[in-house]
Amino acid sequence: MLKENLKSAIQLVKPELKISWKSYIGLFLFFSIFIILFLTVLHTQENRFVGFDLFYLLLFIFGPMWSRHKGLQFQRISGHTWVSPTVVMGLCLPIKKQTIVLKSIIHYFLSSFPFQLYMFFALYLVSPEIRSMMELDAYISFAIIWLSFGIYIGFSALVMDFGTNNNVSKLTTVLSVILLLGVVILILSFPTFFTYGIVEWTIIIAKKWTLLSAILSIMAAVIGFIYWKNKMVKQFKQVDFL
Repeated sequence: MLKENLKSAIQLVKPELKISWKSYIGLFLFFSIFIILFLTVLHTQENRFVGFDLFYLLLFIFGPMWSRHKGLQFQRISGHTWVSPTVVMGLCLPIKKQTIVLKSIIHYFLSSFPFQLYMFFALYLVSPEIRSMMELDAYISFAIIWLSFGIYIGFSALVMDFGTNNNVSKLTTVLSVILLLGVVILILSFPTFFTYGIVEWTIIIAKKWTLLSAILSIMAAVIGFIYWKNKMVKQFKQVDFL
């Protein structure tokens, strides 16, 4: 069953990949610029350059979504309903909803993992500062922590593709804005209360508990993958596509 769904999903994603080649070039350039930025501000982490933490988190959550081809971005289809046009097209085909979900996951994965891997490889290769800061095994653990984060948190952004209803009350909107601002303030003030920024803390954790942090991160990624995949399937039942 899974093998058949996966095979169908691969066939479905091929046309999307063909029109996404410009986006992939843009992603390569974007991550290359970020590598330069990372190396430039690496020493400023000690001086609490907290804006870097926020940008780093956003890179792993929304990076693959920002770079999408315009025709693949989620759009309003009726009233207050927004959804990815590729999802609507998939519903017109004689395929299972799980296949459409797998197709979206494959596309998201190809728009994120290779470029994130490129970033980590290039950073360690070109930066003597990073090599002196972390042994290879600790750096691999550090990379696994963030690659896993891109799955168990990053996949949350993918749920929007499967439909979202913007017809919400003003109170809900206000509370959402307050919550968002609270998260941003927490990230920016993290070094003030916990001595180091989020990125630097993951470096410390990777150095101190190299194997354990890698194993726990992989487990979290697997759990997150299963959770968000099921969440996407359930989203079909909650959204009116008509």
